[in-house]
Amino acid sequence: MRHNLRRSSIYVPGDSEKMLQKAATFESDVLVLNLEDGVALSQKITARRNVADVLKRGIYEKQEIWVRVNPLNGDFGGSDLADIIPQRPDGICLPKVESAEEIQLADRSIQEIEARCSVSEPSVGIHAMIESAKGLVHAAEIAAAVPRMSSLVFGSADYCSDVRCQPGEDRAELLYALQTIITAARSAGIDAIDAPCFDIHNQDLLERESSVARRLGFDGKSVLHPKQLETINRIFDVTDEEIEWAETTLAELEEAENRGRALTTVKGRLIDNPHRAAAQRILNLRNSR
Repeated sequence: MRHNLRRSSIYVPGDSEKMLQKAATFESDVLVLNLEDGVALSQKITARRNVADVLKRGIYEKQEIWVRVNPLNGDFGGSDLADIIPQRPDGICLPKVESAEEIQLADRSIQEIEARCSVSEPSVGIHAMIESAKGLVHAAEIAAAVPRMSSLVFGSADYCSDVRCQPGEDRAELLYALQTIITAARSAGIDAIDAPCFDIHNQDLLERESSVARRLGFDGKSVLHPKQLETINRIFDVTDEEIEWAETTLAELEEAENRGRALTTVKGRLIDNPHRAAAQRILNLRNSR
């Protein structure tokens, strides 16, 4: 399973051959090839066939590739896995997850398909979408359900409908959900991806949403339109200032340790082992660019 930067993850409709081809040029860390919401019922099989075909042809070279399948308890989800897993995407995005049992069922299905394809070790990550009150309540168990879990993805549109929420532009009404998802993801050692900004022409709103999400701890944000990519990639990237701080922090802590001390200061601020972990994560992200 690859794990690079996941600043931006753009949804690409599986029923559009044109968009699937064009997506190879997007400056997105992740492409989410979509078979679920946004694909008409009459086009589900066509979308699955299109996505399996582009994966087989290997047209995506620079992005991490996830496929958002239909719910596994419905008419299309099982066949989606059967046709998509043999093409070795980097991840499967499961919609509307509400329990750890759903993740475990998906994991068993993926294992069976990988075994038939002679895959010797797990290669496909699972990305679970939290889109309901029940899903949020069980987010921690979902995040830790199986070793191949890779991220929690917030689906705010369905969540707001489920809880009858009407968030304003500051999304204050979603703060509990956002913090719960972050806490659940971090407790399991996986990533957290924020919901998209639905006003695709409002760059100021996108900037505010993305900045708040990053301060909360999210690793990235879902994307609906390529014009949103530059802003999201910039905000969720590590900055030169952060890299300088990380390098200085690790150097100062190593020097302190050589002197038999666990604590030191950087620019007048006390640092110790928790800062070491934060600094190392920043440098790891820089190296994964």
